[in-house]
Amino acid sequence: MAIGPIQAFVIGFPDNDLLEGRIAEELARLSEIGQIKIIDAVFVMRDGDDLAVLSVSDLDDEQRAELRTVVGALVGLGVAGGDGAVAGAELGASADPGGPSAAEVLAVGLLEDLPDGTSALVLAIEHMWAIPLRDAVRDAGGIVLAHRSLTAEDLIKFGMDLGDALDEG
Repeated sequence: MAIGPIQAFVIGFPDNDLLEGRIAEELARLSEIGQIKIIDAVFVMRDGDDLAVLSVSDLDDEQRAELRTVVGALVGLGVAGGDGAVAGAELGASADPGGPSAAEVLAVGLLEDLPDGTSALVLAIEHMWAIPLRDAVRDAGGIVLAHRSLTAEDLIKFGMDLGDALDEG
């Protein structure tokens, strides 16, 4: 199983009244056109004493088991080389298929701390569009030396820090 870059998000929503369903629609659209694969999307909401949890994934049980095996092998490879890869793959393959995913565990853990009228989304997606680019980089002998997603907020903070540094200089 070849996997593309996986990105994880934890997104907070301070006002449930602003939720219109557009996020779910966009995730579904991107999944349908093959741009992303939703590994896990777990949405938790608090409205007074009422709690809601909704889980969605594009993976069936067989694909989820295969992904756990591959991820376990990659983590094991980093920990202890070839022997670690074998042990990690075995550990990933033996995980309880009916057990909660990492995203579900994290999302449910957020429920206690969610204030009334707020929500959170724990999301893991695979960037399918990036697989051909990754393969081209690898075929050319390239190695990713660094990677980070930048948000608009990151750029604003960078600008503020740069402005502070210019004021001090």
